[in-house]
Amino acid sequence: MADMEKENDNSHSATSRPLWIPSAKSASIRKWADYLHKEAKRVFLKDLGHAHILFLFKDEGPVSITPVPPKTDHAQITQAIRQAVRESGLYGAIHVGEAWTYFLKDKKDHTAFQLLDGEMRVSDLKDGDKTECLYLRMESRDGDCVVCIDRIRRDGEAVSLGEGRTVDGEDPVWFR
Repeated sequence: MADMEKENDNSHSATSRPLWIPSAKSASIRKWADYLHKEAKRVFLKDLGHAHILFLFKDEGPVSITPVPPKTDHAQITQAIRQAVRESGLYGAIHVGEAWTYFLKDKKDHTAFQLLDGEMRVSDLKDGDKTECLYLRMESRDGDCVVCIDRIRRDGEAVSLGEGRTVDGEDPVWFR
């Protein structure tokens, strides 16, 4: 990983990893999130799926790339990241994988309120009420939080990515 930690001009192409600049950690992890989102889409379209992977960063840059075992519950992933943040002094984390999500139908959507209040989980919904997506979440100690969601379209054997959405400024979950 030494090549990922060298200071340089922090430029990168679509196929090369971004450089980490310790004096510009927030900008560096945001570039990593953008890079990993593009890579996740590329891998997904090539492999027609994407494993869950955690990328962990310290102040000096990337320190760990960890595959998440299949069928690991989202709550377990969150708990593991929070524990790593406390025990290892992490600067940031990026989680990439496939997930189910729910898109708000209107401003008075009762299901959305139930999900937000913890009365139910997305996995409890009927297949027609939830959407499969390629998911990336980045958080940092400085309060950065970016979530990228790309809809997965399955039509028989054909698999593609549909409309994508990026939300910048979500409330941190791992660094609170």
